[in-house]
Amino acid sequence: MKTLVSIIAPMYNEGALVHEYCKEMITMALEISNTYDLELILVNDGSKDNTYDLMLQEQNLHPDIISTICLSRNFGLEGAVNAGLRMAKGDAIIVMDADLQDPPSLIPQMLKKWRDGADIVVCSRIKRSNDTLFKKMGANIYYKVMDSLSGKLKLEKSAANFRLLSRKALNQVLELPEVNSVFRVVVPYIGMNTAVIGYDRDKRFAGETKYNLKKMIPYALDSITGISVEPLRKLKNFIILMLLFSCIFIIVAFTFPSPLNSTFIILSYISLCFVFLFIGVSVIAEYLAQIMTEVKGRPISIIYDYTPSKSALERMH
Repeated sequence: MKTLVSIIAPMYNEGALVHEYCKEMITMALEISNTYDLELILVNDGSKDNTYDLMLQEQNLHPDIISTICLSRNFGLEGAVNAGLRMAKGDAIIVMDADLQDPPSLIPQMLKKWRDGADIVVCSRIKRSNDTLFKKMGANIYYKVMDSLSGKLKLEKSAANFRLLSRKALNQVLELPEVNSVFRVVVPYIGMNTAVIGYDRDKRFAGETKYNLKKMIPYALDSITGISVEPLRKLKNFIILMLLFSCIFIIVAFTFPSPLNSTFIILSYISLCFVFLFIGVSVIAEYLAQIMTEVKGRPISIIYDYTPSKSALERMH
């Protein structure tokens, strides 16, 4: 029996690219068919268009390779990825975007790194020539913040979800008890032997990205609060800063005594105190929200329907 490779592709309203994605992956599967069997896991994340119908059509055409998962509703990227990870039967598991910005041609290189002993293979973007200026700036800030807060964790810069996990690494990820997990954070957390491949990200094949600013901010906050308690510790720096400003205001008030100066100083100080207070409360609120999510213990996603490929069925029996 050949080594099975599971490839997970979450999709949300991606009807325009289902066929092309499957076509590219089937072509890649033929190139590695002498050594590997492929399980292509298509995860429908509560799409409102015809994405799931097209997934089933592709599965009917390629029942040996394609598995389909349909979530009960839209759970977001992390929920879809987690569902794929839970159902993957492969010896090596790859997570990638379905918009073909993550090139399938890189997969043989990832498998070679895995064969050479890597438990985790991370694909890191060398440049983001196809991204907007806003997205480039946002990504740059995100990775700098994450790097400054990651502590002992080593996070690869410009590395998203396009990565390979050995079965051993995946089992460790799935054993983590947290509910609101972020894939690109929990993978570095488990450690293990990691290899990195640099690549230039291609243009999106069709449609528009589903990750706008409204979704990116909560995702960034989940990543930051999930990786470290450092923001809470940094609150003491705000307290020290407030004390420093208090001393300055008192010195100015006594050095230049006048009703106007006193009023201005008092109002400025009160305003500054409220700014620091709201920042502190916001940081604490984010961690309280994470605690509430974890205490509830609700699953990150619910699988409504799962139809395995023939290659996956062989591993189940």
